[in-house]
Amino acid sequence: MEAQKLDIEIPGPSQALMQLVLRAVRDFELISPGDRIAVGLSGGKDSILLALVLRALQERGDFDFEWTGVHLDQAQPGFDRAGFDHILERCGIPCEVVREDTHSVVQANLKPGQIPCSICSRMRRGILNRWCGENGFNKLAMGHHLDDAVETFFLNLLFQRKLEPLKALTPSQAGVSTIRPMILVEERKVEAWVAEAGISPVACPVCDDYPLSQRRNIKELLRSFESLQPDFRASVRDALYNAGT
Repeated sequence: MEAQKLDIEIPGPSQALMQLVLRAVRDFELISPGDRIAVGLSGGKDSILLALVLRALQERGDFDFEWTGVHLDQAQPGFDRAGFDHILERCGIPCEVVREDTHSVVQANLKPGQIPCSICSRMRRGILNRWCGENGFNKLAMGHHLDDAVETFFLNLLFQRKLEPLKALTPSQAGVSTIRPMILVEERKVEAWVAEAGISPVACPVCDDYPLSQRRNIKELLRSFESLQPDFRASVRDALYNAGT
């Protein structure tokens, strides 16, 4: 399945970013010859850049795989469908759309004061894994980056009492593995690409309505660590993923 060519010039991932991606792909054996990879597209900056990362890897010629984007239409009120479609068109990203009203199910099962993100995420991953299996894709690529990984580590440490980082590769019993090629990439590199490309990522219309969450509190905590160690995230990256060796 060939990726579409760009009709309008959009900058590709930077060399520094791609070096980190290549390190992750090789160190964690994320891509094997003959893989068929679906890229989970939400419309956010991380997943859009991830699609272009997969295109860049494919164009290198030393990774034999196919890829396409897949987007789950969750029937969320307020989702910027036109904005999402515009980004895909500008970036030339092929995308399959799966429609399933998970929004109503999530809302019906929320407890008072509960944030919907964790329930929504589990449902979304399950649906996308099922779609991959039914359509011959053996891997689902997600756009988690280093900041996500660091935040998840501290969430697990402080609230789950376990030392468990976000995995670069998560095998699945259903035959579909989850890969995170950008797990060594700092979020600031993603933000720099967005600014250079001049695109407007599509925000989740549900999550943004919940300003208070443990993850947002962790973000504030990690920002305070930077006053002690400006290169804090890179230090944690090397500790968690042996990326400095």
